[in-house]
Amino acid sequence: MIYELLSVNEIAAEIGKNMRLARAAHGLRQEDLALLSGASLQAIKNLEGGGKVEFMTFLRVAKALNIDQDIWASCLPKPKSLDELTRIESARAESTRVRVTK
Repeated sequence: MIYELLSVNEIAAEIGKNMRLARAAHGLRQEDLALLSGASLQAIKNLEGGGKVEFMTFLRVAKALNIDQDIWASCLPKPKSLDELTRIESARAESTRVRVTK
């Protein structure tokens, strides 16, 4: 699947489907995952259905399913040029503020 062509809602639906598959792979019911992650049953249903959930809920569920490292890795910047790499390294060296200059 080419994710660049998907809308945000389509991406959410695909992520929800994959979270459901990960839950099934662990042999968990939605109720079990809710208890394990500290999320509500409704949040699990919303997440698996591609609906809205709080970001922290998403991360707690991902951690309960042991896929949080994959999410972490997918969010790391992937520079496509030396200029982008330089800006990333500069931002890492600064404190919490990131200034972008053109």
